[in-house]
Amino acid sequence: MTSQNCPGAGKKKPAEKYRVLLLDVDGTLLDFHASERQGIRELLTEYGFSATDALLDQYHQINEGYWQAFNRGEITKERLCRERFVRFFGELGMQVDGEKEEARYRAFLDQSAILLPGALETCRRLSTVYDCYVVTNGTSQTQYRRLALSGLDAFMKDIFVSEDAGSQKPQKAYFDYCFSRIPGASPEEMLIVGDSLSSDILGGNQAGIDTCWVNPAGLPLTDGIRADYQIREIGELSVLLGERE
Repeated sequence: MTSQNCPGAGKKKPAEKYRVLLLDVDGTLLDFHASERQGIRELLTEYGFSATDALLDQYHQINEGYWQAFNRGEITKERLCRERFVRFFGELGMQVDGEKEEARYRAFLDQSAILLPGALETCRRLSTVYDCYVVTNGTSQTQYRRLALSGLDAFMKDIFVSEDAGSQKPQKAYFDYCFSRIPGASPEEMLIVGDSLSSDILGGNQAGIDTCWVNPAGLPLTDGIRADYQIREIGELSVLLGERE
């Protein structure tokens, strides 16, 4: 595990400093990449395509581009959902109804909740000490469904989905929405934990809360973004916070 403190993070140990944990879902607690590939594989197979790794990667790159634009506030969620499949299948020489393909993909995704190693036990353990909340961009129905299927929802005080908030990470309006629904806590007592620099960590920076970057590949930080701590996987969070069995 790699953890790093930034200047001004305070002299208290993490276990003494925080009362509230804000936990991202996809890439932090659930393996969204595996679920995504499973759903796209189903769509490709129904159209008679061989679901090769190259095609799955092609969709992932298209989808990631749309989500990055959404996180920057450049496009709406409706446009993201409408256009990504039109573009993907268009590159395969097919014209499709974007809304129809979105609904079919969403049905596959709603049934997929693949836990990352250590996620369930970590949330179970930490929920006995901290107030745990989900902070996630995405579609409300899908995220609630996947959290219920995984069993993670049982350890959360509340679930904050961008679709309900009317804004998304990293926008300050999203965090204001979350803060207004967390009773009695101040930003100084909060730690956001997530795998995305551009939404979780930047969002935490802009909202004035400490950050823990889940960085399995050991990537370098982007200029202008501060991570107070880094871990390789969610199971290391318990050690960082001093909550050993």
